Amino acid sequence: MTAPARVVALRGAPGLAGWTALPERDRAVLLWLLVGDVMTAELAALLAYGHRRIAQRRLARLAEYGLVSGSWAANRQRPRGRYAYSLTKTTRTGLERLVWPDGRARLDGGVEVVSPVIHGLATHDLLAAFLRASEPATATGLAAWVPERACLRLFGGWLRPDALAVIRVGTRSIVLLIERDLGTERGAILPEKIRRYRSAFSRSSQDPPIHVGIVADSARRGASVGRLITRSDRPGPPVDVWVIAESALTADPLRAIWTSPGGLEVRTVDLAAHWSGDPWPLLSRGCLGGPDGLEGLDERVFAAIPALARFIR
Repeated sequence: MTAPARVVALRGAPGLAGWTALPERDRAVLLWLLVGDVMTAELAALLAYGHRRIAQRRLARLAEYGLVSGSWAANRQRPRGRYAYSLTKTTRTGLERLVWPDGRARLDGGVEVVSPVIHGLATHDLLAAFLRASEPATATGLAAWVPERACLRLFGGWLRPDALAVIRVGTRSIVLLIERDLGTERGAILPEKIRRYRSAFSRSSQDPPIHVGIVADSARRGASVGRLITRSDRPGPPVDVWVIAESALTADPLRAIWTSPGGLEVRTVDLAAHWSGDPWPLLSRGCLGGPDGLEGLDERVFAAIPALARFIR
């Protein structure tokens, strides 16, 4: 992937005076949190630190420095909760100012609001599953993953997929916009989301259509979602909608079977590819540990995807 370099010069920034003294992996984790928002110790271990205990120690140290804060997050669907870390307000402000010194385009609504912590962690679980499933021997696996915060800025808040995944299969690249469904959205909300996707890509000559994958909390919920969309959506270009249960996708991300509301079934690796050539390197365990680890995990990905580059403002 070819992406513009993102220059970060943070020496002396408010709350970040010790930035240059931090280990490289700590800095990569903090920069990822700019778009990823929340992170468990398990995900930090997978992305950067290698072991859960090391991740716990490093995140605790970053919390001592005042760079991140940790807390338990729970809801009615997940009452046991999970412990997650996020940037402190001061850290986020300082990083944003210096990563984007010229500022960024304002959202149409004026306010940048992302999903609740539990929803974000449920989406990140899919990222973790894809990272573990990488198959370097066959050049198959996740090549890019962009979280919700960057996605909603791409579309100016009009669309807000929970994540964008680029899946490499040999020399082919599949673009998949992910909607993580926890069973809390009722009535016309999901059909309205699909309508917005169709509207956004209505002027696109993209062939094949854009894939929108809805990952439901259970097979029963997935079937309900499929029926709901069937009653209100007209299938076909410019968007193909797919539904799958979270347990099926995380068990085998690359060969899990997605189902269209009309009953068509297809494996992840068999989804129609959007372009070939110039294959991107695969993301795998420890991908934040390298100097270019963030390139496939933040907003720079959009410029390299023909179907999405036109939305960049």
